[in-house]
Amino acid sequence: MSTVAAKPKCLGELIQHYRQRKKMTLAKLQEAVGIDKGSLSRIENSEVKRPDFQSILSIAAVLDIPHNDVVEKYIEIGHKSEVVYTILQNELTTLEYPSLIPKIAAKFLQAPNEDSLYLVGKLYREIDSIDIDSIKLSLYDLILDYSRSHGIMPYIAKSMYQRYLIERNDFSRLKETYYSGKYILHYIDFLPQDEQLELHYKLGVHAYNLRFYSESIDHCKKVLAEDGGQSPYKIYALGVLRDAHFGIGEYKEAEMYSIQYKQFNYPHTHEQVVLMEALFHAKKGNTAKAIEQLWSFLDTCSDIFVLSATRHLIQLYLEQNNTEGVKAVLENSKISSSILDNTNPLTYYGYAEYLRLQGEYYLAIGEYDNYISHLMKGALYFSKINDTIKEKECLNMIIRSHIEQNIPMHKATLEKLSSYYVKSANKMEG
Repeated sequence: MSTVAAKPKCLGELIQHYRQRKKMTLAKLQEAVGIDKGSLSRIENSEVKRPDFQSILSIAAVLDIPHNDVVEKYIEIGHKSEVVYTILQNELTTLEYPSLIPKIAAKFLQAPNEDSLYLVGKLYREIDSIDIDSIKLSLYDLILDYSRSHGIMPYIAKSMYQRYLIERNDFSRLKETYYSGKYILHYIDFLPQDEQLELHYKLGVHAYNLRFYSESIDHCKKVLAEDGGQSPYKIYALGVLRDAHFGIGEYKEAEMYSIQYKQFNYPHTHEQVVLMEALFHAKKGNTAKAIEQLWSFLDTCSDIFVLSATRHLIQLYLEQNNTEGVKAVLENSKISSSILDNTNPLTYYGYAEYLRLQGEYYLAIGEYDNYISHLMKGALYFSKINDTIKEKECLNMIIRSHIEQNIPMHKATLEKLSSYYVKSANKMEG
């Protein structure tokens, strides 16, 4: 009959277990770590209430005790908050054992005879120095749960807000994280004024990225109403209001906000104004003037505006059925996927639109393979920001062109579509 060794229940048992497994006597361990046998014996028998942490680490190193195990058992003993906090800071410095960090932080929050507001505030301030988002999220979640159970409203709001700022950068969950961000509005009065403004602005941008233009306008108007000065958020909100009104065809309002926006000398303000003036000309029917301005703009604009100007130029030429104009734009274009910014979903949307418009051009000149290829690439980049409407629009264009215009769909095309749908299904399951 086989027996399974009992799992060590405490720090002393853990040390004894590994010492016996190495067949090391207390005398040998004393020689290795410089701690007398009597003290080692008392540690193993849990007779030392709070052994020195560095001494325990020395013992663990000699006995090859896994770091995770020894730290977890050590913090279970019950220490003052300062001791646990020091251990937490050490782990945050090395980041070698990330799974330990939320466990140590939880023990820190459980420190007896300490003010809960003091503890949660101290932990919250420590998180800002961490560079790894997964660790930050685990700690903000810990603070959120702790604050809810203790009724600490400011840190309920703060932890949700910080979690939103991280999660909104996951483009595959843009809609989901937008709604989680909106939920924070129920707690917004518990945030300081600067964070209230930032939240309204971030939600305004987020809504704009999702093409929820009316909601974007509501959020950004909050920024204007509540910002008594001229913070960057107020100026940037003017730009979003201009673009959101433009997006729903309210060009008079868009021009009004454009006039207000161009009064400020912020980075790229002038370039945005010039680009928008060209788009306003196009909407007023002065397409020739708009095209002239966009070509001129492309000669001088910063890299971040090249994509937007190029795709608007292609769009205008396509509306005129001017394939030679599109050809000239594409021959002049050096745009590639390298322009994508992992912190800005609008670059993904813009690049996907650029590919879709190229697809329309290739259809117009009868290059069907290029047409299908570019639409599929466009669909792929729309999917990266979870824009299922535009993704399906690209794929549907391929199918409709086959049905309505009798464009041949060869086996290779069907295989590409099949492969795309398989990848899309796997992505949804994953």
